[in-house]
Amino acid sequence: MNRVNHFVIIPIIALIIAATGCSGEEDTEQEEENEGEDEPSEEEQDEENDATEQQQDPQDPNEVLDELVADVNSPPENLDEILEQDPGPLAGQRMDDYEEEFLEVMEPLMEFEADEWEETEETYEKLWTLIHSWVATDFPDPDNIIQQIRQTQIGHPDFEDEGQFSFEDQFNAQIILDASGSMAEEIDGTSKMDIAKDSIESFVETLPEDAQIGLRVYGHEGDNTNEGREESCNSSELVYDIQEYEEDEFADEFADVEPTGWTPISYSLQEAEQDFEDYPGEENTNIIYLVSDGIETCEGDPVEAAEQLSSSEVEPFLNIIGFDIDPEGQEELRELAEMTEGTYTNAANEDELTQQLEQSEELSERWEDWLSGAEVDASRDWYSMKHSTIAGYRNDWTDLMRAQDYAARSDIARFLRDEEIISNEASQYIQSESSDLQSMKWDIADEIQDDLQDINEENYEEIVEDIEELQDEYVND
Repeated sequence: MNRVNHFVIIPIIALIIAATGCSGEEDTEQEEENEGEDEPSEEEQDEENDATEQQQDPQDPNEVLDELVADVNSPPENLDEILEQDPGPLAGQRMDDYEEEFLEVMEPLMEFEADEWEETEETYEKLWTLIHSWVATDFPDPDNIIQQIRQTQIGHPDFEDEGQFSFEDQFNAQIILDASGSMAEEIDGTSKMDIAKDSIESFVETLPEDAQIGLRVYGHEGDNTNEGREESCNSSELVYDIQEYEEDEFADEFADVEPTGWTPISYSLQEAEQDFEDYPGEENTNIIYLVSDGIETCEGDPVEAAEQLSSSEVEPFLNIIGFDIDPEGQEELRELAEMTEGTYTNAANEDELTQQLEQSEELSERWEDWLSGAEVDASRDWYSMKHSTIAGYRNDWTDLMRAQDYAARSDIARFLRDEEIISNEASQYIQSESSDLQSMKWDIADEIQDDLQDINEENYEEIVEDIEELQDEYVND
């Protein structure tokens, strides 16, 4: 019996030892597998730690608000500030049509609840400042209308004061286009250069059949680094000679122009004088359209160059359009226009650039009337300016004003209140401030309209007076 037990025990012990050995091997294999797995990187570990800290220590909404308004301008208090304000990401939009965009812009506030804010007027003011920056709109400059009123005198066939630009038999237009690096910047997803190309091509197609057109570009060579500056500042090329318009040829030459370098305005104006050497002003109606999104950056003196061009035998009329340009640039280009008795208008986007070029068509239309012997009706110009241009400007202004106010009050302030992200008191404060701003803009719109009507009336009376004086002189002779 003892012998049997001995033989039974031995196999059992062997099985136990074998099992233990297998288990050890499995543990070793598991350890090796674990060692082979990738450990979290330091960056991943930091992100995980940050997330944990945020859960443990949520952000203070008042601190977040301070960060959001740190670089935001206060809502405007006068016309100059309205015209200088930068349009916000929700400018001209309604939440019904752009809900995704609105929610994305409001996202920094969406994680908070109304009872987390400090209920103070300072907090309300910061919320209003932030919301206004989101919906701020680009309002049209009334100076553009003043320049249009001035153009009704240009080339008037009934009187030609000394120095007054007058029409001649041949109509020649040249476009000088900025192709510096900043023209690669985008407006609503399209580069400024592509916008300019489309607008200019549409414009030249409307010129009179007998008109000649030229295209000069500058800043399209080199690059916008210091190393490429010299080459770029010496790049101003007449890519389409002054000649009759051929659509395909013009488009081909234009297609290769890409925004690249610096801004040699002065050099380009000097070169433009040479472009017109075969077209003296005493026999030709010479018009130059300068489209630029910035100031001279090549150490030239564009004012001096413009004065020299204006007083040359070319005798051109200089029509300058500032395209999406800052206040400093607007001032310099406006000075160019004033020194040469030309006009300056500002265009902030594609619609405004197209509009300004379309308004320039009126100059060529007036030339056609003059060429055909048609009488220019000063009263017709006055009436059209009063009831169409000025009234249309005011309507555009008030439409933009209403859209901005609705977005601030209904789309954002009430939405944040209804979602219990801000309090009812905060919402009411924002709505009240938006309403006050709208009232101020109504007053400004009325003042602008009155001023423009006065200027139009004075312009009309001046034309009529000059015509009557010349007629009296003619009759007396």
